Amino acid sequence: MSLAVLLTGCAGAGKDVSPAGSIEEAKALWQSRGVKGYEVTIEQTCFCPPDLLQPMRVTVREGRVIDIEGLEQPLNHPDILDERRLTIEGLLDLVEQARGSADKLLVEYDPHYGFPVSLEVDYSPFIADDEFSYRLTDFQAY
Repeated sequence: MSLAVLLTGCAGAGKDVSPAGSIEEAKALWQSRGVKGYEVTIEQTCFCPPDLLQPMRVTVREGRVIDIEGLEQPLNHPDILDERRLTIEGLLDLVEQARGSADKLLVEYDPHYGFPVSLEVDYSPFIADDEFSYRLTDFQAY
């Protein structure tokens, strides 16, 4: 079972309603595992080219993306991917930044490693195409 945190807010009013320390606990758990390299499948939704909406197998070593492979078709636009958002450290940082400014933030953490297995962010309900999400599966540490 995964730990889920839902953060929502209204414009200008108390946007961070997460339980105290939830992102801090997730970061601490991730760091305590000491993972230096891993592979993970990431599927993102965003306002981006269709080839970037497919599941991608991402290989990370020492916090840096070293390989990205489209699992359904070749990646035609890998240059516009934000590689930082394809690392667990980057996604944890994104959660930390978004919790104070997003109108909607929904995060589900892996109970063993602490990384977000599901992440949805919408900065404003009044702006089209500013929302995005990530789903992480098939994580393998080495």
